[in-house]
Amino acid sequence: MDDENELLRLEKCRKIIRDLIKKKGRKGIYDLTGLAGGFKITEEDKALLETYVGPAIYSEELNKLGLMHLRGNENHKAVGFNRTSSAILATILAIRPKKVVHYVPELPSHPSIPKSCKIIGAEYFEDDNVEEILKKIDENTLTIITGATMDHKVINLEIMKEIINYAKKKKSIVFVDDASGARLRPLFNQPSGLELGADLVVTSTDKLMDGPRGGLLGGLKELVDRIYTVGLSFGLEAQPPIMAGMVRGLESFNLDKLKKAYERAKNFDLSALDDLNYELREKDEKINISYEKTPTGFVIKKVTNTENNTNKLIDIGFNLLVDYGIITITVAGMPRASKSLRVDLTSKDAERLSDEEIINAIVNSIKNAFN
Repeated sequence: MDDENELLRLEKCRKIIRDLIKKKGRKGIYDLTGLAGGFKITEEDKALLETYVGPAIYSEELNKLGLMHLRGNENHKAVGFNRTSSAILATILAIRPKKVVHYVPELPSHPSIPKSCKIIGAEYFEDDNVEEILKKIDENTLTIITGATMDHKVINLEIMKEIINYAKKKKSIVFVDDASGARLRPLFNQPSGLELGADLVVTSTDKLMDGPRGGLLGGLKELVDRIYTVGLSFGLEAQPPIMAGMVRGLESFNLDKLKKAYERAKNFDLSALDDLNYELREKDEKINISYEKTPTGFVIKKVTNTENNTNKLIDIGFNLLVDYGIITITVAGMPRASKSLRVDLTSKDAERLSDEEIINAIVNSIKNAFN
């Protein structure tokens, strides 16, 4: 989809959500994106959300809690940006590398990275092949590693170690895009990017945690200061309300919640999708429901072998929203976000739905899309 159609899709989705809330209230919708986020600010916080007072109060707390979350040390510093994409843009603007080499466990990357490179005219290369990545790294390279993809495919730890160690030998700055990975990878007992020797790590404070949509950047103090200064000059830094929400979200984060969703995902019965696939293929051999489990849910990446696959997934997403009040990234995500149909069981609203209710809603929404 082009950007104009992406915006139309987003506006349509938002209108449906507004209408549902008017009719049924917040309980009438079920956000299963894993990105519900939210603000846990206190009454005391509200009095401090001023232009200069807020940053004075929350920057210190954000640094302390951020480094705990990213498992940094005394050589590191953590700061807030208004989005992960903002932190990525500020990083590339500050470092201004001649080229960026980006390893992604599964292509494609998040669009914010190649778009940021385009702004400064940096050569950009991404791949899921380790050998191809290593060939490209030298002292002029910013090496970026995605810890977990948009569809929650987690990087292989040995591959991550190999790239970081090689990049350090080549004197290349290493930046880990751990938007959701900073919380997903601990489920597999993986060390943080900073513990593995990366110079910089960024994570989203609304992904798989109860925080606002913001970007937490941690890394070597000198680098972080350079990047944050650029962020300030372009208005990319987190504003006081976001900073307060990030602090409270980090305070309340508990890995046990993710572990609970992880166990639920392992036991989630998706056999109804196999039955539906067989049923629909009897009518049209081009139909092909392709799905896989994620650490905290599952994702449907394909429903047809035709070029119309993306549009069909969007149709299904809208069916879910209109008929069941279920929000997915497929229809609610930002332009160029993954159109895969992902259900994340860490979502607060997932606790209000049974496994059977979720799978029945998806099965019926797929059937309606092909009627």
